[in-house]
Amino acid sequence: MFYPIIGAHHFLFSPLPWFLQTTAIVFSVAMLVPVWGGSANFLLTMHGRMHGMAQSVPLMFIFVGVIGYLVGSTQGTFEAFRSLQQVWHFTNFTVGHSHLTMYGFVTFAIWGGVYALLPLATGKQPNSLGLTLHFWMALVGSFIYVISLSVGGTIQGLDWIHGVPFIQSVADMQSYWIWRGVGGSMKGNSAIGPSSTMCRTASIAWRKPPK
Repeated sequence: MFYPIIGAHHFLFSPLPWFLQTTAIVFSVAMLVPVWGGSANFLLTMHGRMHGMAQSVPLMFIFVGVIGYLVGSTQGTFEAFRSLQQVWHFTNFTVGHSHLTMYGFVTFAIWGGVYALLPLATGKQPNSLGLTLHFWMALVGSFIYVISLSVGGTIQGLDWIHGVPFIQSVADMQSYWIWRGVGGSMKGNSAIGPSSTMCRTASIAWRKPPK
């Protein structure tokens, strides 16, 4: 019930009616209840079974997806406060936040589901080394990407607030954009191997259907 209105928190300090902006902030805070409750449900289900992730790459993907959902959604609640929006609005911080939620949560969860269902659909196990490389390259790449833009975006926003020349804020972001490129390249390249692995697995299963 909280989701439909919270999108308005992306339009703080806009022509949107002030009461609607305030309502969006309140609903954003209320979103902590389902976010923390849903995340706790998964994490408590995993309590005492964390060792199982060492033998299951799909579970590792889903676990990171849940953490991404928890951290990204909580971060979104804090971003909804006007005092923080003054710093982060229109900066690269919001780009990092978007990738934390859409890649750190959605993409990791999808890959986990795909890798869990692939053996059931084809009767074949995908290459474990390829899956492991995919996981760690995507995880490390995402971490570098999000952290670099979060730190750089905060500096960028503070530059604007302090009224420094715009070109100075661009110069201050230079090193963080380089790290963004490093992290983004790792994320992008991480999916190349697994994609070919899935195609080969499906192709083998198609030629030799499971008995």
